[in-house]
Amino acid sequence: MSPSDDAYEARDLSRFAELYWELRCPERPRFVEDLLRVTLPGGALHVLGGEAQIIQGASLPWVMENLVPLLDGTRTVGDVEAAFPGVVASDLRDAIHLMHMHGMLEEGEGAAADEAEEPRRAQRAFFSRYLRRTGRNRSRGEAQRALEGARVRALGDGDAKLAGMLVTMLREAGVADVRLAASAGELAEGEVDLAVVIGDQEALEAAARACIAARVPMLAANPGTWTIGPLTIPGASACPACVRLQIGASAADPALDDGALRALWGRALVSRVAQHVIFHASGLLAVAPLEHVEVWRPGAGETALHPFMTRLPSCPLCGGDAPPRTATLPSGHAESLARMFHNTTVVQPWHIGQHAGMQAHISPEVRKLQSTPAAPSPRRPPEGAGTTNVTPLAAAFGAPVGAALSRRRDATGTLDAGALGALLELSFGGRVERRAEGEAHVRRTTASAGNLGSAEAYVAAARVPGLAAGVHRFELAARALTPLRAGVAAGALARAVLAGGSAEHAAAVERAGAVIVVVGSVARACSKYYARGYTYALLDAGLMAHRVELLAQELGLEATTVWTFDDEVVARVVGVDGIDLAPHLLIALRGAATEARDVSR
Repeated sequence: MSPSDDAYEARDLSRFAELYWELRCPERPRFVEDLLRVTLPGGALHVLGGEAQIIQGASLPWVMENLVPLLDGTRTVGDVEAAFPGVVASDLRDAIHLMHMHGMLEEGEGAAADEAEEPRRAQRAFFSRYLRRTGRNRSRGEAQRALEGARVRALGDGDAKLAGMLVTMLREAGVADVRLAASAGELAEGEVDLAVVIGDQEALEAAARACIAARVPMLAANPGTWTIGPLTIPGASACPACVRLQIGASAADPALDDGALRALWGRALVSRVAQHVIFHASGLLAVAPLEHVEVWRPGAGETALHPFMTRLPSCPLCGGDAPPRTATLPSGHAESLARMFHNTTVVQPWHIGQHAGMQAHISPEVRKLQSTPAAPSPRRPPEGAGTTNVTPLAAAFGAPVGAALSRRRDATGTLDAGALGALLELSFGGRVERRAEGEAHVRRTTASAGNLGSAEAYVAAARVPGLAAGVHRFELAARALTPLRAGVAAGALARAVLAGGSAEHAAAVERAGAVIVVVGSVARACSKYYARGYTYALLDAGLMAHRVELLAQELGLEATTVWTFDDEVVARVVGVDGIDLAPHLLIALRGAATEARDVSR
């Protein structure tokens, strides 16, 4: 395949698979036979399964005619390699990995036992085409067993007939523990994996209140308004009240006055609900009602999805008091816009990426991001800031970092260049390894999302022997601090903290020998993870602050973490834009023996 923005190559995949557990190959690969395959002009192959894709390349005919027939779930990868002694083993593994990552292979271990069970054989074959959508199941048998082990309760408020129909459908699919509930209270009795409630808005909200209290997920369906959703995961996704406040109450379809026609559409609605339950319980798909509401319009012969539905922080049913109320929804309900945005970007239980996405993450373009010091670069320092003078921290303690840290365990706790160097090296530092073709890999001392190292260190030094007063940026590759701005900045940082936080924290910043400003490279994180990159950048900053605090304790230093301050002021002090590079945390460092005194403002 020729590389492009949405094309993936088999080349070198097996080497990467040795580094990433998520990319492991099936022990006994089995080709998914329940795929629609259409040969296109030019020899390319259109494959339709869990997703549509096109496979092409000079070796494709050989792969389909010779390799695929051996991928029947009875042979190990080693057996397949032995069958083709004239083919380079790594090339075979590359092809197998590519097919697996794009939903064409499954784990064949135990395939004979699965196929011996005639009931639901077609259903299991159908499941196999969706295995790579979430990666939760490695074989069709695993997906079927997950469904069979699900514990489901159904409640038909005002119409038990529809709920009974759902129970029958789920039993036919293999769900053994599925029962009708007589009331909302029974939905959460005992061990329950999913509650399904069919009723009007009032009944859905009443049932949701009971399920949320018991931490039981609930799928809602309203046959009066022909809607399916939301699927409420307590504490993670929207509840029926959240939906009502965002889109208002849905009206009934006036075109369905005919009783027989309404019964027919009712059965179709229940069938769709059963489909969502099966996919959710088996783990094959993150179903649409998790983030949308499905709307049917039988009179017009149409279906639609309401736009993204988020959990409301101040929802009267599932939320609490979450000020400030900065946005008013069409329903008149007031919410915190910032908190709503956070809820939409936070990683939810169903956000499990496809392996094809992971292959994109290990592409050369993304690997370049992992070794880039900052993306984008900070603002140009003011004239005269001394940008050519770099303080090499490694030389400050003249020994391996671990030895220096051990030596300082019982020291006086003075905050000098050596102690600061050890702390930065073991938190924000790492080792750059040069590889073939000019690539570089960074082995960071602190884990980060995608190994991107979004949390960067800007140091505002006031009284650090061996380090000039001013704002510096820590450079991982050079193991050095680059001056950005001369002069003591503690006073300005303290005022920023006082404006947005507490006087106690402001005092800690003002008397600190040095303040580490943890700046998140939001642009770098979002370049890989899109909107979720914002959340990952915050998580990286929190993890880094925890590591710095532990290291400071070992070094005998006092560390005070501050997370409430005027962001714009702090951004100006360290010279970043506050958007692509945004200050997340301040960590005020002070030697145990340092005397508190006023500093320049």
